[in-house]
Amino acid sequence: MKKIILMAVLITLCFTLNAEALTLDKAREIALKNNPELLAEEHAKKSAKYDFWKSTLGLIPSASLNGTYTEYKPGFSMGSGPTAEESRSYGYTISQPLFNGGKIWLGSRIQHDASKIANASYLNKKLETIANVESKFLSVLENKDLLETAQKDLRSSEIQLEIAQMRFETGTLSKADYLQLQSQKASKEVSLIQMETLYLISRIDLANFLQISPDYTVEKLSPDSYETFLNNIQSLNQEQVNELILNIVDISQEKNPSLKMAELSKSMSKKSLTMTVGNFLPSLNLSYSKTWSKYDFQDDYEDEGRLMLIASIPIFPIVDNVAEFVKAKHNYKNSYYDYRAAEDGIELGLKSLVFTLLASAKSVNAAKIAMESAEETYLRMEERFRNNLITTSDLLVAEVMLTSSENQYTKSFYDFLRAGSSLLQQMGVEDVQVLLELISQE
Repeated sequence: MKKIILMAVLITLCFTLNAEALTLDKAREIALKNNPELLAEEHAKKSAKYDFWKSTLGLIPSASLNGTYTEYKPGFSMGSGPTAEESRSYGYTISQPLFNGGKIWLGSRIQHDASKIANASYLNKKLETIANVESKFLSVLENKDLLETAQKDLRSSEIQLEIAQMRFETGTLSKADYLQLQSQKASKEVSLIQMETLYLISRIDLANFLQISPDYTVEKLSPDSYETFLNNIQSLNQEQVNELILNIVDISQEKNPSLKMAELSKSMSKKSLTMTVGNFLPSLNLSYSKTWSKYDFQDDYEDEGRLMLIASIPIFPIVDNVAEFVKAKHNYKNSYYDYRAAEDGIELGLKSLVFTLLASAKSVNAAKIAMESAEETYLRMEERFRNNLITTSDLLVAEVMLTSSENQYTKSFYDFLRAGSSLLQQMGVEDVQVLLELISQE
């Protein structure tokens, strides 16, 4: 058993010596810098921005330069005029669309919405990355605390077994009770090995997500630093909870990127529907061209300017235009109901997360009280066991109660932190101070 404890100590030391200290803020910073999915979203956002600028340029005049050089067969003549061997010309053309059923303008607006969607998608991925790294970081801390509890539990079991051995040798403890303590100690050895494995896996998972070396230490989060936050949450009455939910929903409607993307998709579908109406309208374009040309036998270039107003009216195929209009109409209705569903789903999710946060805060408080009571009870029972005043079963019951309460407190605390992280993600907010201020105002 000493080898197992020594191995646990060595594992802890190898992660402590010459290791990089990693705080939660530092982990967020590294994740935002290294996450490949977030980097891909960033480039997609930039690409969408240039698509918007490209579509906007369609609203201004376009210009082109042209030039030709022609060689003729020997003997080519200009009617009754002289024979030409070559000709040259150059010029420019400027075109300006005046009216195209609103397609160019609406196309620019659609690309503008697409650029906003790309920005919202980037923010959504950023919030998701923050939530993921926080969850993985908290898992490392939680498993580390559970590992320390398992180590302490095993050391306590070894002390009990030493006491039991002395009592067994003096005849004050039955062999059945002694074997029961031996079995309990072996069971705790297995639990310790399991917790070591979970801790190592969670460390590797965080390192892979951050794309850093697994040789790091994590800075603990003190439950005492969250005491004010926990007390403020637990002191909320039902009316204050309802007001908190309303404020959180209001913030989400403004900042939640998923809801914003659904709203922008609805806006794009409406513009696309309006654009299909333009298929039935005439188009009007203005064009001006200037050309200079001459044959080789001419001394000077001749210039010619031409201003054209080009109008066209769509006639066929009418059926295709009608089908495109009907399709766009259904697409708009689809995006409208998608937006409504997203709005309802996000509001429901926010309410659920608020209640989860409230329940988690109360669980932390209850678990802390239970742990303190179980610890005091265990210390009393251990002393009574030393003095042969209680049975082995009584001691083991108190020990199981203590271990269970310690693990429950650890899980409750980190579940509370995860609930807060998930709520911030759903709100579309990065700064936890926003949530703290909302709760303190209630």
